[in-house]
Amino acid sequence: MAEIIISIFILLGSFFILIASIGMVRFKDLYGRLHASTEATSFGILLLLVGVSIYFNDTEVYIKTLLIILFIYLT
Repeated sequence: MAEIIISIFILLGSFFILIASIGMVRFKDLYGRLHASTEATSFGILLLLVGVSIYFNDTEVYIKTLLIILFIYLT
């Protein structure tokens, strides 16, 4: 059961990063490209990190994941 949840998180994260890269190609102006790259990529990285932290299931990995997510959303 855990493998299915991990796979869903990683696939969804990869999908959002793919959508961000397609948005970078499709949008014409600077602001559209910035919006596509930041919003979808941030959410995609969040999903990827959650999937990886569930996979390793270690307290140290959870703390590092939380800090990475915090720093990504602060910047």
